[in-house]
Amino acid sequence: EVSTWRDLWLYCIFLVPLYGVLSVLVYRMNSEGFMGDTGALTCYIVIVLLIISQIYKAISINVPILKAGIPQDDKYPFSSVAALNTNYFANFGAELAVVSVLPMFFQSTWSLNATTAGLIASTFAFVNLWARPLGGYISDLVGSRRKVMLSYMLGICIGFALMGTLNGSWPIFIAVLVTIGCSVFVQGAEGATFGIIPSIKRRLTGQISGMAGAYGNVGAVFYLFIFSFVDAHTFFYIIATGAFISWVVCFIWLKEPEDAYGEEYHMSSVDREIAEEEAKTAQLN
Repeated sequence: EVSTWRDLWLYCIFLVPLYGVLSVLVYRMNSEGFMGDTGALTCYIVIVLLIISQIYKAISINVPILKAGIPQDDKYPFSSVAALNTNYFANFGAELAVVSVLPMFFQSTWSLNATTAGLIASTFAFVNLWARPLGGYISDLVGSRRKVMLSYMLGICIGFALMGTLNGSWPIFIAVLVTIGCSVFVQGAEGATFGIIPSIKRRLTGQISGMAGAYGNVGAVFYLFIFSFVDAHTFFYIIATGAFISWVVCFIWLKEPEDAYGEEYHMSSVDREIAEEEAKTAQLN
């Protein structure tokens, strides 16, 4: 459910990668010989049909609503949702991709055995236990959820750029500190993302959360696909670039939610109508 015609087209555009990313998996399976050309072609056709069906559904649902008119107090900026989609693509997508790469990176760069490399690489994921809740807490504590989001994304960009400079000449403990520092921003950005989502349009919180969360997996598939063509250092620089692009998108599109720190849920006219209808239905039952 969107609020303007522009938002509808933007929504349709952002539906494409959710299913289109499956074509990357099909391509890899086909190129590695795990799937024949006929099977791959069939999968591509199914993916295209899925995209078309989802876009058709989005248009068929929203066009009548937009034609009927949406009350001003019930509108919300889908551009903020799009910004958070790119945001989660760049942070959670990066996390899933990096935890798959780090053990090999540490093993080959510092000539470690597999066990030691795996233990050191696990520090990136271990930080998640406290850094992600911290991101949500800071988002609640500071007076601007948008500024918190932008700060974390800038930190991710710097963190991965530093990881791209790591090589065997660096002391291993410095490399671990850089990895942990980068992870703090990555995990914190994930927490801050879901700190801001409920404030965009609370009636649609589940749908917005689901779409943003799905983009995290899109990012992971995309980054790992890219990694199959580059070395680890280039890979980290590419992730840093993705984080910077997301930062720019958030800077332009992400709006500070109205009443983001309100103690009570502000109900729009549509929310009240829905609540009244549900109350009447409950009385009849």
